[in-house]
Amino acid sequence: MLKFKSSKILVPVDFSETSRVAINHAGFIAQYTKGDIYLLHVVSVSNPVLNILMPEVHVEKDIIHEKANEKLTEWADEISKMFKVNINTVIKTGNPHKEILATVDELGIDFIAMGTHGYGPIENLIIGSNTLKVATKSNAAVLCTRMEATKKGYNHIILPIDTSANTRQKVNYAAEFAQTFKSHVHVLGLLGADEPEYKNDIQIMLKQTENFFKEKGIMYNVDLIENVKNRATATIHYTLKNNGDIIIVMSDQDAELSGFFLGPYTQQIIHHSTVPVIILKPENIALDTDISILGGTSGI
Repeated sequence: MLKFKSSKILVPVDFSETSRVAINHAGFIAQYTKGDIYLLHVVSVSNPVLNILMPEVHVEKDIIHEKANEKLTEWADEISKMFKVNINTVIKTGNPHKEILATVDELGIDFIAMGTHGYGPIENLIIGSNTLKVATKSNAAVLCTRMEATKKGYNHIILPIDTSANTRQKVNYAAEFAQTFKSHVHVLGLLGADEPEYKNDIQIMLKQTENFFKEKGIMYNVDLIENVKNRATATIHYTLKNNGDIIIVMSDQDAELSGFFLGPYTQQIIHHSTVPVIILKPENIALDTDISILGGTSGI
């Protein structure tokens, strides 16, 4: 059963404004959960961010580390004072997503906050690919934020439920997140135009999710949208309509195979949502699981 944990929060930092937004969300969460924050910067000689730190200057690796560490410490001090939380800094050299995943394992990280950009030929290849790879491979929950996600607080959680095998695994996580931040959960059932035979199954799941939240004393509402052509677009429109502050989804197993510009549901949500998105890696479940078995009580 997936549980909301944030005792150790990792924030990969590339010194962009989206990194700052991610740090602010990490600080806000750590305030509530008494978690520790780890700011990680991965140094890469070919990384354009070095131009921010040292424009038109070629320096040795140790100098690069020194300058990056100065900048990272400066940011850490600012956030620590703002949120009154404990912040640690980590500098590494190498491939960003590989070093992020290695740090998750080394430090026992249970929550990651990452800044990401919308679609663009440069930003998507540099930042988007790292975010997707981390979200796909990490066992820790990953919170993705874009530049626009500056609002702190999670009064309204959007919880999409569809016919995918892993869809219900996020329900308990959403419940614990809602209890922590006293949130209202908007449960959104999504039924594709080519899935009319699954309407009864998804209605059962929505009813059981409703009962689960009712038992937990969580504020909620349930909606079902049928004949959906694009689940990501429908989710984002629903989020805007209901003043959503955060979306909770499951990671897609084929994210890395889908390409960078037209990916599956989770990838589109990451790149187009203007509110933070929490991505959860599913616990082991057969990829060919029949949706009909999810009408039972397992998974919540």
